[in-house]
Amino acid sequence: MSGKLKGFLLLLLVLGLVGVVYFGGLVSQDAALSVTSDPSGQKVYLDEVEVGETPYFSDTLKESNPDLRFGGFNQKIKLTAGALTVVNWVSGPLDVFSGGEVVWFSPSSTGTELLVISQPGGQVYLNGELLGESPLSKPLAEAEYELEIKKEGYFPRKLKVAVKAGFRLNVSAQLPLNPFPDQKKALSSPHSSLKVWSLANGHPALLDDYPSWVRGVIFWSERDEDETTYHFYLAGDGKLYDGEGSELSVSSLAKTTETRNLAYLGNSNTLTSAASRTLTSLATRLYPVPVQVEILETGLGYLRVRSGPGTSYSQIGQAPTGSKYTYLGEQGDWFKISFEGKEGWVSKDYSRKL
Repeated sequence: MSGKLKGFLLLLLVLGLVGVVYFGGLVSQDAALSVTSDPSGQKVYLDEVEVGETPYFSDTLKESNPDLRFGGFNQKIKLTAGALTVVNWVSGPLDVFSGGEVVWFSPSSTGTELLVISQPGGQVYLNGELLGESPLSKPLAEAEYELEIKKEGYFPRKLKVAVKAGFRLNVSAQLPLNPFPDQKKALSSPHSSLKVWSLANGHPALLDDYPSWVRGVIFWSERDEDETTYHFYLAGDGKLYDGEGSELSVSSLAKTTETRNLAYLGNSNTLTSAASRTLTSLATRLYPVPVQVEILETGLGYLRVRSGPGTSYSQIGQAPTGSKYTYLGEQGDWFKISFEGKEGWVSKDYSRKL
């Protein structure tokens, strides 16, 4: 960073926390701006003039109230002479899944104070103690604090802040909507290789827009909010989505022997009728039950299994009456079956295909 920062009230972004460090000396007449984003590499515009890309920093700006735009962020911000304004933002696939904070200083005639603004009902904690709900203004002693903003159903935001005598520290936060339940639950499945997990959530914004809910789960799963890799997403309306969030039809899928994870998105841990039908169809499509050959009564209690389709071929074993084997094909009057780990042949006179 530039040596000009010596006179700034500096907010330092470290490990997702916003720390405020003060330096002695004269306060600069310039303003500074730091912008970080997830994902990074987004073009930054001030009053519609492109100034760089994230992560962005400048300490040569003038005190003003410019419009700041990058990615899905578009707000008017405050730049204060001698202070650093920090914008830390996660740009989700939709605004409801986006969030972060804008932190800036402004002179205060009433002394040292903290102002926090977030969604209505957001609870504000300082050093682990509840201060109240947002919006909240609190006079504080000059010191460093750990600030946390929480609201049920949303991801919290944590900041390490410091307040300076004669200044008000302003924190404007937006909490991203959490597309996950407090704890996911394993549900019963039509097939052991198809693992079904319930991500049931009763938030109206999610239940009214399943495709967006899927996109939110994918976005935040990539940020380690859920360690499970989901191959399919099943919505309460019965529609199916792939791991990238695109709607798909069961008939387009090929059978597999590999384990697959499916996330169910509904308002409870009980599948709707539509979702249950889709799940059954999916399991049948991915893991079809193989055609079988049943051994009929021979009078001996068994049927000879031969190495080829005819009595001239050698006997490789005996299949008990009533036993069933996977059908592999047929030739003439003989069925080819899977028998004790190898291919065998049985007469159609004493067997039938199920």
